[in-house]
Amino acid sequence: MQREFLINFFLLLFVNLLVKPLFIFGIDLGVQNRLPPGDYGLYFALLNFAYLFQIIGDFGLQSFNNRHVSQHPHLVGKYLPTLLVLKVLLSGVYIFFALAAAYCIRYDKRAIGLLFILLLNQVLSQGVLFLRSTISGLGYYRLDSVLSSADKLLMLLTCGLLLWGLPPRYLSAESFAWAQTLASSAALIAVSFVLYRRMPARMRWPDWGSRRWRNTLAALFRASFPYALVILLMSAYTRMDAILLERLLPDGHHHADVYAAAYRLLDAANMVGYLFAVLLLPMFARLLAQGASVRPLVGTATRLLWAGAVTMVLLTFFVRADLLLWMMPERADSYRWDVLGLLIWAFIPMGAIHIFSSLLTADGQLMAMSRFFVVGIALDLALDLWLIPRYQAIGAAIAAVCTQSFVAASMIFLCFRRFRWEFPRKIVGSLAAYGGILGAVGMLLFAQESWPILYQTIFFVALALIVAVLFRLLPLRQVFVGR
Repeated sequence: MQREFLINFFLLLFVNLLVKPLFIFGIDLGVQNRLPPGDYGLYFALLNFAYLFQIIGDFGLQSFNNRHVSQHPHLVGKYLPTLLVLKVLLSGVYIFFALAAAYCIRYDKRAIGLLFILLLNQVLSQGVLFLRSTISGLGYYRLDSVLSSADKLLMLLTCGLLLWGLPPRYLSAESFAWAQTLASSAALIAVSFVLYRRMPARMRWPDWGSRRWRNTLAALFRASFPYALVILLMSAYTRMDAILLERLLPDGHHHADVYAAAYRLLDAANMVGYLFAVLLLPMFARLLAQGASVRPLVGTATRLLWAGAVTMVLLTFFVRADLLLWMMPERADSYRWDVLGLLIWAFIPMGAIHIFSSLLTADGQLMAMSRFFVVGIALDLALDLWLIPRYQAIGAAIAAVCTQSFVAASMIFLCFRRFRWEFPRKIVGSLAAYGGILGAVGMLLFAQESWPILYQTIFFVALALIVAVLFRLLPLRQVFVGR
């Protein structure tokens, strides 16, 4: 299973690195630079507002379906139709409640119209993820890896046409959102066709009016509730910062815009962490169903993620000013790169959360996780209310790093207690030594102003690869040999 994870992870990483960075830095960044100041900040705040309510539309069905199909693939034809109906009903409720909440907190007419488009996009994107969870649950990991970038590939076409193929007067936050709607719709159709061709048996559509179907629908709704609670709580402490920035400050659009620029890089990095979760959840579920040990897979994933996360975070921290000057030559200033220099450190605990929360989810330890997520929400809210009025986006970045670190430590603690693992002194020592060596070398290397920044970056990445191999953080032997 470790070799299967590594092969599929590198395939998934390769596919996503081909497409998603082009969208993030080519399309999304281009739109932010061309929109009037503050417009992208409004778009970003509303996008995070839509994320807060997305649990109503998903209700944990994606995670429940992935785990259930991984453990009982022969039942997919029986339960998938009912889950699809439940998904459609919940999506309608999601749009209604999110719009009602936006009206209650007095968003203006333009904001509510833009929010509606973003909510529709979330419904389509969640539909793609739900169907992909069935594909990966059936064991088609490599096919799922290829499909993982289908929506972003199509967005490169639709949004690229809007950005470079049409006159500038057609570009707005609304047209940017509609271009994503078109791409997500096409991706949903494509993934539906692929899943239909890979189904192990024909789907058995139930008698919609029968008592038995209604009981099955209610049972699936109850079974997915713990997954819904976990996703709701995780979304809350992850997405509150941008919303509170926009709401708490008089010039909130501007500060949300600054935070969005830094968050874009964190989100791009977190793409790698999300890939871990996508692959690990069905693999953990299958290993647990077979009664096999999950610790070797956890160790492999942790070492691999640590090597990548520490390298990326340190590099971003050292070159943050040059990076933002390249990304936003007309808007970059010390405020923006200070926010980035702080916020990027959240990626390390976020990566750990992806690994250990996936294991706890596969094991059904959802309520135990939820208790710590509730504390994380309270911590994030308290820090935001205290820090944002004083330090604006810098305060939001500090709150994000502190909250993510607390939640990561909680997930690790739960896993060690649940599986009765001993403290891995040797592994922890290797991880700490790797981070210490790279940090010390980076401080010396990037202090040399006579070196071009490109040469410094290449040298730093090459050194990171060498040190990672020496400390056995890159399991190349397992990929090529299988042991």
